[in-house]
Amino acid sequence: MTIGIFSDSYLPSLDGVCYSIESFRKELEKRGHTVYIFAPAPGIRYKEKSPNITRFPAVKGIFYDDQLTSLYFPPEAMQRIKKKQLDVVHFQTPGQVGLLGAYYALRHRIPLISTYHTDLYEYVTHYPHVLPGTIALSLLAPFITRGGLDDLRTMISSIRPERSLDKWNKKMVVKGITMLHNHCDYVIAPSQKIERQLRSWGTTAPIRILPTGVDKITTTHQAVTAFRTRYGIAQTDKVVLYVGRLGPEKNLELLLSAFKLVLKDEDNAKLVMVGRHEHQKALESMAVSLGIAGRTVFTGFIEHDKLGAAYESAHVFAFPSRTDTQSLALNEAARACLPIVMADREISQVMREGENGLFARSTPRDFSRKLLQLLQDDDSRRTMGKAGASLAAKFSAGAQTGQLERLYNSAIEARRRAAILPE
Repeated sequence: MTIGIFSDSYLPSLDGVCYSIESFRKELEKRGHTVYIFAPAPGIRYKEKSPNITRFPAVKGIFYDDQLTSLYFPPEAMQRIKKKQLDVVHFQTPGQVGLLGAYYALRHRIPLISTYHTDLYEYVTHYPHVLPGTIALSLLAPFITRGGLDDLRTMISSIRPERSLDKWNKKMVVKGITMLHNHCDYVIAPSQKIERQLRSWGTTAPIRILPTGVDKITTTHQAVTAFRTRYGIAQTDKVVLYVGRLGPEKNLELLLSAFKLVLKDEDNAKLVMVGRHEHQKALESMAVSLGIAGRTVFTGFIEHDKLGAAYESAHVFAFPSRTDTQSLALNEAARACLPIVMADREISQVMREGENGLFARSTPRDFSRKLLQLLQDDDSRRTMGKAGASLAAKFSAGAQTGQLERLYNSAIEARRRAAILPE
């Protein structure tokens, strides 16, 4: 089949949406399918080399600091898409490029799939300045769906101001996203948490839970040794690892506060935080104020294929976030035989309480207690690590792509049957 993937986030960006798209794209192409990517150009002078990737002019930082916004689609854009003869459209983001894909699919009666990657409902609480973006989504949604008076009334009600900016943002997210999703053939939720959220908003389109597949990141003894040497990790250190965005929505202040309590009982513990974001400066300052800076390492960004050394150097993986929709790092950590301590019970199918990790309340005391429980019990830690690796292997890139392939075929077949039914 010929698949069109529309996303406002794509390479060379390196966020979770990009990783998910690339993981599925590679596996779909291995299965003989043709995949076309439609995404923003990362720069004015950027020249795309791949014939299967169409780039649109974009500007960075209009609605979100690290997001590219495509403000202009050349008049021939629709013709360029039409020439691909797409069998299915899959939009990954509710931004300008994603909406272009939805508009094209609905206008040409092509099966339309959406993946809701980002918990925008919680995201706008931490980034209230995205209000213009949510207003734009609400204004564009009825035009995209061509849903008539009902969608127009929904749009009007969503842009009516509320008493608080936070409440206004959230209302527009719910109304705009639900309006789009209800015109899809399927909506993909990466976790049970997101499925439950979408249903509570009134989503009537079929929802399927489908996490992104993750394969083990291989490494070498030399790479592990180099990693430990570079970041001052001694053989006697017990390493608590976090991998991901260092943004304010990740609840990392909880992890720092919990780690201070960990050090009271395990003075050889070390916290390694892999990732980047401008919020890192605030986290570093907090580590200093807590008196844990000497036992806390901020590595900055590490290329994905080199993360294996970080996982191999750790003893426990910590994930305090309560705003994620799935977190690929959780799957990677499990595949690396790391037991997990996390605060959100609904974002991962590779975490089972007491089997390969522990759930903690979102308090420093309980989170530190769960970390200590694993750091101080070598046998339990190893047993849980092996169980996690076995569980995560069931969610490989190949296995998850097989499910996506069946979903595409189901949508295409349903459209075909509907087209031949008598009026």
